[in-house]
Amino acid sequence: MSIFKLDMNYKNLLVIAGVALVLLLMYRIQSIISIFAVSFFIAYLLDPAIDKLETWKIPRAAGILIFMVLLTIILVCAMLYVVPYLYYEINYLANMVPDIVNSVTNTAQNFAERMNIYVSLEGIKNQLAPKAGAIAKQTLAAALGILSSASTAVSSIVNIAIIPILVFYFLKDFDRINTKIFDALNRKYDNDIKRYITEFDKILSAYFRGQLIVAAILGVLYTIILLVVGIKPAVLIGIVSGVLSVVPYLGFIIGFAASLILAFVQFQDILHPLMVFIGFAVVQAIEGNLITPKIVGESLGLHPTAVIFALLAGGSLFGIGGMIIALPVAAFIKILLSEQFA
Repeated sequence: MSIFKLDMNYKNLLVIAGVALVLLLMYRIQSIISIFAVSFFIAYLLDPAIDKLETWKIPRAAGILIFMVLLTIILVCAMLYVVPYLYYEINYLANMVPDIVNSVTNTAQNFAERMNIYVSLEGIKNQLAPKAGAIAKQTLAAALGILSSASTAVSSIVNIAIIPILVFYFLKDFDRINTKIFDALNRKYDNDIKRYITEFDKILSAYFRGQLIVAAILGVLYTIILLVVGIKPAVLIGIVSGVLSVVPYLGFIIGFAASLILAFVQFQDILHPLMVFIGFAVVQAIEGNLITPKIVGESLGLHPTAVIFALLAGGSLFGIGGMIIALPVAAFIKILLSEQFA
C-alpha cells in the first residue's frame, strides 16, 4: 500500500483545505482539546488494567469505578501529606538562595585568584546575596500567581470536574471505539492499515506507560540518594528530576546540577558532592541498562532531539493537549517513513 500517492485534483485539494481548517479550529479551541486529550490519555493508560479486571469477571463499569476511587484516594493523600511537605521544602530552598550565592561567588573568586585573574566579585555578592532570598520568594510567588491565573483561564473548576466524567466514558467505550475505527479504516483502505495501527499502538502504549513508570522509579531513586547524602530539599529535587526525565536527559541534568551545588553549599567539602556524583551515576547506569530496557522495551524509536522537538512544537501550538498528541503523531510518521524507505 502506498500512503503518499496523491493526485492534485479538486477532491484532494478540498481535503487539504479541510485539514487546514480543522488545524486552525484546533488552535482556536486548544483549551478544550487539552481537556479531551488529557482525559483520553488517562483512559488510554488505564485501559489494560480495566481489561485485566474484566478477565477476573469484574464488570467493566465496576472496574472503572474501583480504579477511579483508588486514584482519588491517592490524590487526596498526596494533597494532605506530600504537598505541604513540598511547600516546606520550597520555602527552605528559597531561604537558602543567599547562602548559595555567597558560596558560588566565593568559589569563583578563589578560583580566579588561583588562576592569577584579578576580579572582584565582592560588590556583586554584597548587592545580590541580601536580596537573593527576597527575589527567590517573589519569583516563586509570581510563578504561582501566573500558574494560578493560567489554571483559572484554561482549566476552570468546571472543566477539571469534567475530566473524570470523560475518562469514565472513554474507558467504558474504549473497545467499542477501537472496533469502530478499525471497521471504518478497513472499509476505506486495505488490510495493511490495521497492521500499521496495531504496530503504532504497541509502540506507543509501551512508551507512554513504561516512561511514566520509569519516571516514577527514577524520582524515588533520586530522592533516596539525596536523603542518604543528606541534601535538602531531597524530595522536591527527586520528584522534579523524575518528572522531567520524561524528556530525554533533562531530569538527570537539572537534578544532578542542583544536587551538586546544594551538596557543596550545605557541606563545604568534596565528599558530599562526590557522593552525589556516584549516586546519580549509579542511578543512570541502572536506568539505562536495567529499568528502561525491561519496562519500556521497544521505545518510539525516535532520536531524543526529535522527541524534544515534538514536545515543544506540540506545546507551542496546542498547549498541554498538543504535547500529548505530538509524540503519537511523531511515532506514526516514523512508522510510515520506515515502511516507505525500508
